[in-house]
Amino acid sequence: MEKKYTGSCYIGVVGGETEVGECRDSIEMIKRRSGDTRPIPIRGTKGYEVRSLHIERWRASDHPFCLLLDHDMVFEPDTLERLRSHQLPFVSGFYLRRRWAPLAPVWFEPYSGSFPLKPFTVDPVRGQLHELGASGWGCILLHRDVIDAVEPILKGEHFVIEDDMDIYPYDLQAVIDAIRSMRSLMASDITTDTMTAINKNVTVLENEIRVLRGTKDPVGSDLRFPFFAKLAGFALYGDPDVRCRHMLNYPLSPDDYCGQDAEWMKDTQRDILKGFWMERRKIYESQRLISGEGWRCKNCKWFNVSDSISCQACGGKSGGEP
Repeated sequence: MEKKYTGSCYIGVVGGETEVGECRDSIEMIKRRSGDTRPIPIRGTKGYEVRSLHIERWRASDHPFCLLLDHDMVFEPDTLERLRSHQLPFVSGFYLRRRWAPLAPVWFEPYSGSFPLKPFTVDPVRGQLHELGASGWGCILLHRDVIDAVEPILKGEHFVIEDDMDIYPYDLQAVIDAIRSMRSLMASDITTDTMTAINKNVTVLENEIRVLRGTKDPVGSDLRFPFFAKLAGFALYGDPDVRCRHMLNYPLSPDDYCGQDAEWMKDTQRDILKGFWMERRKIYESQRLISGEGWRCKNCKWFNVSDSISCQACGGKSGGEP
């Protein structure tokens, strides 16, 4: 029987010094149950720092849930009740990215085994939840079971940070200890015991230093955390009926995106996905180069799989850049 998640909620509001009255009023009007906190604003210039502080304060409290809200959005009064009614540990509302060109939902499709995550571009069916790979932090309900499960996976890293995710989080002390041990063993005679110790250290390094994305470009904390939450066994779900409006010069609503004609949707989806396949190819090649499953031609820089004898693009011989 699946666990049903219930309980009171810590409500944290994230934003800067400047507020929009309509947004602030809507946050104050969100319906709460007895035991829930009032919306608690923390202001700062860096969203990840403010969210981290909210999570610290929430974890120090007795509230099972934390609702994180961005201060530049307009929320319906039933926002918290709708999200909590699902009795799930990790649920997002539905809203658009804070931009005009192109209009795009903040959601991403579930992780398919390859990076980057694919943007969610369809008009979501209402009245049902949708499993997601990521969403923004702007309207997220989070149960402490998720945080507690993710914590050991992060091995000391913060819950909310921008990261390149080139490798999985690792135990720095274990890596340093293995390196020191191997340096010591290098000065020893090569014996069966020495080789056993070396193999043990190599295993430690292989278990700790594991390629994830294999690239150094940054990944937003809103994409990073749901990935590790899923790794810990907690999927993120999105409720398309919890519709939040992102404030530009007027509150940008999902209704501005959904329900458009097919031609508009096709053009917009193409714009949203522009660069997606190129980035996925870049990450794929980087991962294969690191693992030794591919090589890059010295002449034309074309990527080739490792069993290619000659370059598929220019015919140059293999043995190019690893």
